[in-house]
Amino acid sequence: MKLKATIVDETSPDHNSVIVTFEGDKNKKHFEIKCSFNPYIHKMRKWDSWEMIIKWDSEIFTDEKTGTKSYFTYLLCDKAFEINSPYGKKD
Repeated sequence: MKLKATIVDETSPDHNSVIVTFEGDKNKKHFEIKCSFNPYIHKMRKWDSWEMIIKWDSEIFTDEKTGTKSYFTYLLCDKAFEINSPYGKKD
């Protein structure tokens, strides 16, 4: 699915993830997006707006002792396109 997001935390050359808020989210919750590329190398910066192609993935962990299940949902991005940047045009 295509979602418009604003980056709300600095990107790092050491991580392939970015923290965003989604356009239209009245609660302005922060979400971690795990990218198949390095956002820092693609010059994704804090306060930039991007259109991201998002896929969902999940993992289920079962506690060996109790049998209790824990569910983890991940947001994944393979492609992103810059919409707007307060820093002007990037090189």
